[in-house]
Amino acid sequence: MWQHVYRDFSDLSKREQLNLFKAIKEDLYPEEEPSIGNLLKDIRETRFSGGLACLHCGSVAVKRNGKYRSRQRYLCKDCGKSFNDMTNTPLPGTKHPDKWLKYFEMMVEGYTLPKIAEKLDIHVSTAFYWWNKILNAIRSLGNQDLKGVVESDETFFLESEKGKKEITHRKARKRGGKANRRGLSIQQVCVVVAHDRNGQVISQVAGLGKIKSTDIDKVLGAHVDTSALLCSDTATNYKKWAKDKGLQHEMVNAKKGIYVRKNIFHVQHVNGYHRRLKQWMNHFHSVATKYMDNYLYWFRFLQQSK
Repeated sequence: MWQHVYRDFSDLSKREQLNLFKAIKEDLYPEEEPSIGNLLKDIRETRFSGGLACLHCGSVAVKRNGKYRSRQRYLCKDCGKSFNDMTNTPLPGTKHPDKWLKYFEMMVEGYTLPKIAEKLDIHVSTAFYWWNKILNAIRSLGNQDLKGVVESDETFFLESEKGKKEITHRKARKRGGKANRRGLSIQQVCVVVAHDRNGQVISQVAGLGKIKSTDIDKVLGAHVDTSALLCSDTATNYKKWAKDKGLQHEMVNAKKGIYVRKNIFHVQHVNGYHRRLKQWMNHFHSVATKYMDNYLYWFRFLQQSK
C-alpha cells in the first residue's frame, strides 16, 4: 500500500510535498502544548532575576497576595499596588498564554494574520490585537543613541488608510493603488532612517511629503551623539539640521556620480536598509499609516535579532 502512496507523492510538486508532509506530521506527531505553569515560571525567573521587586515603584517590600486564574499575585507594602508575573507585558488578561510563544514564532516566520488565526484556532481579530500588543511592546524599548559615523536618508511609502471605513480627504484606492500626484506630496509618508557603523538604527515616520530640518530633529535630535559625524546626500534639510546641531557633516552627491568620499563617507548602509525594508513591507500589501511606526520598530527588531 505504501508503495502506491509514495508513487503518487513523487508526482507532486516540491511545495505540495512539503504541505502534505507538514499535514501528516501535525496529525500523527502533534506538538505538545507548553505547560502554562512552566511558562509562568520562565517569565518569573527572567523578570525577577535580580530579586522580587514591585513593578510599579521598584520597592523590594513585597509580599504574596493570593492567586487569580492560577497566577500568583503580589502586594507592594510601600505603594499599595498589586501585580503578577505578567504585569506590564503584552500578556496580562490573555485567555491563551500557552499560544503566545507559537504566535511569536509565526510572526517572525512571516505568516499572515488569517493564517496565524487558523493555525492557532483563534479569531482573526484576536490575532490582530495580539499583533499590535507585541509591536507596541517592541516599540516601547525605544532607540539607542547613534555614535561615530552616522548615515541618514529618507525613504517614502504611499499614505494608507487601510482598515478605515470612511476616507474624507481623498477617494479610496483599491489594493493600495497609486498616488494621484506625481513626485513628492502629502500622499507620501516620509520615513527617516539613520544607521551608524556600530549597527544601531533609528527608523521612524517624520511626516508627509517633503520634510524640513525640524522634522528630522523630532526623529533624530535626542538620539545622535554630539560628537557624531553625519553622512547624507546633498539635501538642504540635512545640511541645515547638521548646522543647527553643531555636527560634522559629509555629503555625497549621487547625481554627480559621487557615492563615496575620502574612502569612508557614504550612505550605502542606510540605502541597503531602505531596500530590505521596502521588500519586507511589500509582504503586507501596504500598512496603515497610523501603524507604520510599529512596523518600522518590528523590522528593526528582526534585523538586529537575526
